[in-house]
Amino acid sequence: MARYTREGECLWSAPIVLGAVSFPGVVEMGDRTGWEIRPRRPWVPEEIGVDHWEPLLVSGDRIAASFTDTRGGIGRTFFLDLESGETVSATTPAPAGRKAIAGPGQFLIGSQGYGAFTTVLFGGDGAETARWATHGAMLVDKNGSVSGPELENRLPSRSRFRRLAPDNSLVDGPALTGYYTSDPAMDCEGTVVFWRDGKLLAVDTDLTGHELFAMDDSRAVIGRALLLSEGSVVVSLDNEVMVFRTPLSSLAEGPWPCGEGNLQGNPLLS
Repeated sequence: MARYTREGECLWSAPIVLGAVSFPGVVEMGDRTGWEIRPRRPWVPEEIGVDHWEPLLVSGDRIAASFTDTRGGIGRTFFLDLESGETVSATTPAPAGRKAIAGPGQFLIGSQGYGAFTTVLFGGDGAETARWATHGAMLVDKNGSVSGPELENRLPSRSRFRRLAPDNSLVDGPALTGYYTSDPAMDCEGTVVFWRDGKLLAVDTDLTGHELFAMDDSRAVIGRALLLSEGSVVVSLDNEVMVFRTPLSSLAEGPWPCGEGNLQGNPLLS
């Protein structure tokens, strides 16, 4: 990891010691006789690649840098001090999942796969402050409330829209059919909109679901839901771009109102 000024001066450079990235349930596959599962043997990957979904998050005086092995999907997130580059702490190895900025110096780190299905909140000191038994495309409003559609590699779907309560419990929203889901977006009234199972869905602050549009469509390549001015919602499906007029308001203020926190995830020109 390195930090540079706009003029190209290196302020600091710090090595990341990844360490072991094995995880229970992951087994080694492949040998000279063909593909074979070898149980009870931890897999130590030969190559390590950068997590290309949320490779680097910066909030307050903290950096969250995630690294994932390229074959097994097991990784770690390292929390660094922005000023010095010193590693404050690191997560234990786990299957990679969705991540988000939860507030100043705070991060949500998700894990899904090999039996893991969790979202953990980490504070500025790098310590775990909350844990929920769910994983999904979570959004964070201006008050720090976290909610979003669950994402689980399972059919038939058991996923629901969830709100993550401060006491580590889950508040159930509507059940979600289907599998493929767009990144959601939240408007300034707290309503979340996303595409799933051929439907444009909205869930309001009372966790009441609303079907804004529906068609017989199960395409797998779905772009993020973009919330534009005057409530327009844009979703890409394969090679099509669909634009909907909705009663939603403008994109919410907060640390994570949409995928990638609106840095790239919801481009909007005023």
